[in-house]
Amino acid sequence: MTSSTNPRCHNCGSISLRTDAGYSEFWRVTSDCKPWPAGGVFAWCNDCGLVQTGVDDQWQQDCQKIYDGYTIYHQSGGIEQPVFAANSGAGRSRSETIVQALLKNNPLPAKGRLLDVGCGNGAFLRACSQALPDWSLCGSEVNDKYKREVEGIRGVERLFTGDWKDIPGTFDLISLIHVLEHIPSPSAFLKALASKLNPNGLLLLEVPDCSQNFFTLLVADHCSHFSQGMLGQVSTQGGFEVLHAVNSWVPKEVTVLARPSSAPAPRPVPTHESEQVFRGCRKLAEVMAQVAPIQAQEHFGIFGTSIAATWLQAQTGHAAKFFVDEDQNRVGQKHLGKPIVGPTQLSDRAIVFIALPPVIGAAVATRLKLAKPQATFVLPAG
Repeated sequence: MTSSTNPRCHNCGSISLRTDAGYSEFWRVTSDCKPWPAGGVFAWCNDCGLVQTGVDDQWQQDCQKIYDGYTIYHQSGGIEQPVFAANSGAGRSRSETIVQALLKNNPLPAKGRLLDVGCGNGAFLRACSQALPDWSLCGSEVNDKYKREVEGIRGVERLFTGDWKDIPGTFDLISLIHVLEHIPSPSAFLKALASKLNPNGLLLLEVPDCSQNFFTLLVADHCSHFSQGMLGQVSTQGGFEVLHAVNSWVPKEVTVLARPSSAPAPRPVPTHESEQVFRGCRKLAEVMAQVAPIQAQEHFGIFGTSIAATWLQAQTGHAAKFFVDEDQNRVGQKHLGKPIVGPTQLSDRAIVFIALPPVIGAAVATRLKLAKPQATFVLPAG
């Protein structure tokens, strides 16, 4: 890693890191979907296998600026993004989807205590309040920006700010929904977090699946880029026994459910999955090569209003004239100053690049073609 202030892997401490210089050529995106200037060091640890962004002073400063101006789900007025069914396109909130999958695969007792670390405006707590009405719920955040929303949820004790170690008591379930990718030294963090779990307590982790979705490599405030196997490995190194490690509960995301373990953790090793994540940087360059011939078209637009679409709009110099989204909470709004339209509102002459990984984008393209047969839809190359 080229940073002189932090030349080591932030997970295992190794100095054996492989970097991709091409990463610094790309615009980046904040995790609340705002453009962020190019920069950062993109690396793969040859010892533990974690693909990562260099955690140096500049990264820390960038994160502070990003979080100071953070606006969660601003494209939809704070409403959490839905998960869409592949065939029908019907949507359900991500948090509700996770909670229902959790209860199906690992039933929970009627009563318990939950801590949601990095709870944002309370989307996951709200889903838990509905599904687990007799549980006591707590949220943890870096500030009290969403204190009123979180503490207004039925069953919530309070929103804790500051150091999570100061939160009183222990818990039967601790959740980190799109949080661990922001935290340096993730294995050490999980090891410390285990002290807040009851003896039979569970840990629930949800992160982007970077082996499926290479666009998430561009998030400026992410320092770890996980695959299914890598998240399981980090959890094991953190002192947990992994009960489930899947990428099927939510598309483009990895879920781990684990419990504390006293067994010694095996030595971490790089995997093919990790190499696949590291090569995602090259796929970003391929996307730009695809978009170059069509971005100057009068009716050029981008599908999506999240990470990938935000990056592509910045990287092309704001070439898209509009965004397309299936989320009705976003249709009719604006993103980066451009209108967000629904599929049926498209012009027949529209040329829309689907800013999604091919594994997800193919189903979206099928739905869009049914809604507007005359329009042109372009998927990222396989």
